[in-house]
Amino acid sequence: MASVNAPRGLILAKKNGDGSNSTGIRTIDLNPASPKVASALIPTDIFTGDPIFIGDSGSIQPCTAAASTKAAGVFQGCSFVNASGEQKFARSIVGGTTATDVKIHIASDPDQTFFIQADAGVTTSTEPLGVGVYNAPFIPGTGSHKTGMSGYTLDSDGNTNAASNLRVIRRAPWDTGTSTSAGITDAYPWYEVRINMHMDNYITATVTG
Repeated sequence: MASVNAPRGLILAKKNGDGSNSTGIRTIDLNPASPKVASALIPTDIFTGDPIFIGDSGSIQPCTAAASTKAAGVFQGCSFVNASGEQKFARSIVGGTTATDVKIHIASDPDQTFFIQADAGVTTSTEPLGVGVYNAPFIPGTGSHKTGMSGYTLDSDGNTNAASNLRVIRRAPWDTGTSTSAGITDAYPWYEVRINMHMDNYITATVTG
């Protein structure tokens, strides 16, 4: 049975290769010097499964599809203190939030892999694994505050050998679509990927000695 169109962004899978799967989560304290967070630090809505980057003045924002955007990790929720002084956890956060003691939780390991759904079916010419092309961009999508889940998908016809957001590793183990001369029978196939353009994978200093 083909997958239904139900994107959830980047879902934690495992550690790439043979390393132990810690699915380690990094916590970012948005404004440690002052309990109340300025709205500019969270300029737009963020959902669990959104790849995020750290912008100007330490702001946290969802990544764009531009290949030059280097992700710091994938959003896994946030904790904060509400107006009643209660400690809360949420799977999404509203842009412009000015709560106090806001902490953002992200999966930041550059070797972490994720599952992501394609935005449409693929053909033999666009199947990332079938044509020897293993990079592909993601497509930013609108998440749901009801579920807290992301709306990001894998671009089904964006495969490339050039720099791009994601490295495609394989089809997801549960994906029941089969390969035919026309493409993949699954209308919305799932893939295992890792972040190609990761902030912690880029070193610009010259190594000597």
